[in-house]
Amino acid sequence: MNATDNRMQKVIFDLGSETWHGYSTESVWATNRGSGVYQLENSPFFAKGVSFKDTVITSQFEGQIKVIGLGPKSGHSTYRILVSQDKHDPVLFGKSWEPLERLGCSYEHGDFGYQLYAVDVPESVDIESAYAFLERGEQKGAWDFEEGHCGHL
Repeated sequence: MNATDNRMQKVIFDLGSETWHGYSTESVWATNRGSGVYQLENSPFFAKGVSFKDTVITSQFEGQIKVIGLGPKSGHSTYRILVSQDKHDPVLFGKSWEPLERLGCSYEHGDFGYQLYAVDVPESVDIESAYAFLERGEQKGAWDFEEGHCGHL
């Protein structure tokens, strides 16, 4: 593959061993920008300090593309919504999510034995409004949430 190959590939984040979720690595889709620089093409579920469209510096290691540093930020922010299996109420979730969607937020969903949503807050969205809606959802019992990365200025 050469530096002009724009196909998406998985880049691997090392998460360490002391994580609440039990995963030591996470793979995220990214586009090769050349010279070991990749742009993230989805929101991470577990990696902290990065968001959708951020760039990362990588190195090849045992056939994998490992993230070894961070590049320029995109201005996006990442939040994680966690819903335990026994508390999942699709109607309450939908009503609590709707204002965030209207703002321009989106999410990726994963089932890890609990429902986890990696929420992308684009740079054009007012971060304080998005955060307030995330807090309201938590107060209503729709979810718990955490900040993965605040890239807004």
